[in-house]
Amino acid sequence: MPVLVAQRGGPCAACGAPVLKGERIEYTLGAGPRHLACADKAPELRRNQHAASCVLCGVQVPKGAGALSVTETCESGAYTRRWAVSCVDFLACHERIVATRIAVTLNMA
Repeated sequence: MPVLVAQRGGPCAACGAPVLKGERIEYTLGAGPRHLACADKAPELRRNQHAASCVLCGVQVPKGAGALSVTETCESGAYTRRWAVSCVDFLACHERIVATRIAVTLNMA
């Protein structure tokens, strides 16, 4: 993992303590910034910094209440990042998806 100098502050992906601007950190796109002392620890869920809709069930997820994931693709030499927010409570998310499918099925009948 690359060791970088933090360009801005934010939470450590492993311990949640603040990472200060100018601090030396380890950084990966999928996990986010971690203190050098936390590099061995597994990252916690990466949280959304803005309110957004869940990509699975569509419910509005408040700031800091969802899991943030990223996929990176390369087409013709151009890299594209797609950030997605999903509900942390996967059971409730699944129940909303099932309820939506049942409602759609009943409306079609």
